[in-house]
Amino acid sequence: MNEQVFPVPPIAGNSQLLSELRQMKQNNRLPHALLLHGMQGCGKKEIAEWFAMLVLCEQKENAPCGKCRNCKLVRSHAHPDVTAAEHSGKRGGFSVDTVREIRAEAAVLPNNGEMRIFMFTDADGMSIQAQNALLKSVEEPPAHACFVFTAQTPGVLLPTLLSRMTAKAVFPVSRGECIEALTLRGFSGDDAINAASRFGGNLGKCIAYLTDPAVRETTDRTAELTAALAAQDEYRLLRLLTAAAADKDQLRKTLELLDIQIRDAALMTLNSEAVCMGCDRQSARQLSEKLTPRRTARMHGAVAETFADLDGNVGAVLAVTALCAALANA
Repeated sequence: MNEQVFPVPPIAGNSQLLSELRQMKQNNRLPHALLLHGMQGCGKKEIAEWFAMLVLCEQKENAPCGKCRNCKLVRSHAHPDVTAAEHSGKRGGFSVDTVREIRAEAAVLPNNGEMRIFMFTDADGMSIQAQNALLKSVEEPPAHACFVFTAQTPGVLLPTLLSRMTAKAVFPVSRGECIEALTLRGFSGDDAINAASRFGGNLGKCIAYLTDPAVRETTDRTAELTAALAAQDEYRLLRLLTAAAADKDQLRKTLELLDIQIRDAALMTLNSEAVCMGCDRQSARQLSEKLTPRRTARMHGAVAETFADLDGNVGAVLAVTALCAALANA
C-alpha cells in the first residue's frame, strides 16, 4: 500500500517570507512567538499552518516535507501538540480563562516531538486583559512552547506583548498568482478570473466570493452601487440600497464594503495604482474621477451616520433612503 502523503499547503506568493522562516529552521533560530499580519484574506492562516508544519517537521533541510508523521498530523488538524485558542465574545477575542488554560498547557511537555504550538488566529479582537494574561508566557516561554498570532495590523496588540514577538507581514499576491492558486484549488478558469477581477490578489476574499452565495450577492451589489454613485444615478442607488435593506445583516456588510470602495476611490485620486481593499477596482476608478477630499469626507460621514441609525433601531428602509439622498448630494 502506498504511503499516504498530506501535501504541503500551496502558498501563493510571499516567497521571501517562507524563505526567511525556512532559514530560521535550518539555523535553529525559530521565533518563540510569531505574528503574521496583513489585510483580511491575504493568507495569514494558511501560512500559520505551514509554519506549524515547519516547526514540527522531522526533516531539517527540506521542511516542511508533508510526509513525516508530524506533518501529516498538522495537515489533518489532529496533532496533539498544536492547540488553536477558541474565540469568544462579540469581537471574536479570547477570554482570560482561555488564555489561562493555554498558559497551563504551555508548561506541559510535548507529546510527539520537541515543541508545542499555540495558535491565536484573528487576534484583532483580543482584549487588553487577555493580552496581559498572556504576557508572561510570551515573555518567558518554556523552551518547548511556540506562540503564533495572526492579525490585520500589529497595532491591535499591546507594545509590551508585540516587543516579545517576531512580526512578519503577509502580502496579497499578484492577480496572476491568485488565478493560478484558485485553479489549483479546483475552481474553473473563468470563475478564477471573475473572482480576481473583484478582489485582485486577495485569495481569501476570492474563495469566499466563489463559495458563499451571500458574499457574492453582497459583492456584486456593492460594485453596482459604486458604479451608480460614480454616475450620480440616484434612482439606481435607491433601488440597490432598498434591495439590500431586506436583510439588515447583509445591509451592514454592503455598507461596510461600500465604505471601503469609497476609500479605494479616494486613494486612486492620489495614485491610480494604489492597492485596493474593496470589491471592484473598475467602479472605484470611475468614482475617483468624481471625488474631491470634501466629497469623500461627506460620503464616509453619510455611511457612518447610517450605521448609527441602524444601531439606534431606525428602520432599514428609512435609513437607506436618507443615505441615498446624502450620497447623491455629497
